[in-house]
Amino acid sequence: MQRSFSGGSLFLQRLSYAIKESAHYSRYNAPMVGWLGVIGFPLYYFIWNDLFPQPYENLWLRLAGTVICLPLVFHRFWPKKLKDHFATYWLLTMVFTLPFFFTYMLLRNDMSLVWAMSTMAALFLLVLALHDWLLVMLTSLGGSALAWLAFWLTTNSPPVLDAYFAQLPIYLFVVIAGSIFNYTAQMVKDEKLDAYASVGRNIAHELRTPLLGMKGAAGAIHQYLPELIHGYRLAQESGLLMREIRASRVDQLHSAAMRIDEEIDYSNIIIDMLLISAGQTSLKADDSGLHSASKTIEGALARYPFKSNRERELVHFQAEGDFVYLGSALLVTHTIFNLLKNALHSVLKAGKGHITISIRSEGEENIISIRDTGLGIANHDLRHLFEHFYSSKSVEEGSGVGLSFCKRVMKSMDGSISCQSVLSEYADFILTFPKQDR
Repeated sequence: MQRSFSGGSLFLQRLSYAIKESAHYSRYNAPMVGWLGVIGFPLYYFIWNDLFPQPYENLWLRLAGTVICLPLVFHRFWPKKLKDHFATYWLLTMVFTLPFFFTYMLLRNDMSLVWAMSTMAALFLLVLALHDWLLVMLTSLGGSALAWLAFWLTTNSPPVLDAYFAQLPIYLFVVIAGSIFNYTAQMVKDEKLDAYASVGRNIAHELRTPLLGMKGAAGAIHQYLPELIHGYRLAQESGLLMREIRASRVDQLHSAAMRIDEEIDYSNIIIDMLLISAGQTSLKADDSGLHSASKTIEGALARYPFKSNRERELVHFQAEGDFVYLGSALLVTHTIFNLLKNALHSVLKAGKGHITISIRSEGEENIISIRDTGLGIANHDLRHLFEHFYSSKSVEEGSGVGLSFCKRVMKSMDGSISCQSVLSEYADFILTFPKQDR
């Protein structure tokens, strides 16, 4: 009994993963699929009803398909609460518009050649749309079963079982062969990603080893350098020096160890971020709990490795309010680092502007805003901004993993990240956190 329950649980987990993955890969094509349904359903009614009349047509069923497909055209503009249900809506749309509709029309048209070919084309589209073989199998069977049920409920004519079962091996071949090709392509893709990930892990390991050694050396410098500088001062006062060091250089030595330590920490942060973005480590941190947004921002600004005083002066923090959020201060700090880095790049490249970090509350949400008045972001880039490996910069300037990392961090805390921008004017990145009781 326990094994049966465990097997059922694993199956449901596998099915849930398949649905989410299918929706993830299909969301880019959703508007195109939506337009295909919105235009195709009424268009083919005209073709099969007027130009080349078929035994049976159903305008209301086609209008239902049109209405169901219409939200896919505008799915990028859905409210956040609706976007959370996109995977379910996508799956139900595929079931209705492909296996259900075409199988029902095939049965009502007495297994005609036109509808047999149309059903085969629909199954090809289903394989391409859903990607996962298990999902394709289940939706094909489910949609076809619902079509048979609808056929029996809406007509008194006996079904043409012999003709259907004669065509069934062809439909099964389409589904199975298409799923095999999809599975093979996915395996090749996964193997490539695993190879890249393995290279990334090796590089990370090779980088961490010298960084660890440098951190130990920086610790020794931090401990003993003040005494060496004091000895230098005494030797200088006693006239024992053969070669003096400029006063400005001596002053720089005081902060050298701390600077080296900060750079090493920042390098480790970048390595962690890249590994997390590549899916090699999970979004976990030991400091998960309630944290002050204001203190997190102040800590991030204190730790961020600005390259010059000019860079630091470009950033203004309007600490007029505060709120607490539930999550990891370290991950939020990494997120602010990413957004600061992008904002500084935008302002410096534009040769104008500044960066403003602010805190505010709106309804049931708390917000951190990081706004720069530099280059801005074009509309066509805004649509894909948080997609994995997408970057509007050149290969040398960006890898396309920073903003997708930020999105994962915010999602892990039940929050969100969005961007409002006008090209050549500003870009405003908004981190939204759910309100917490202190």
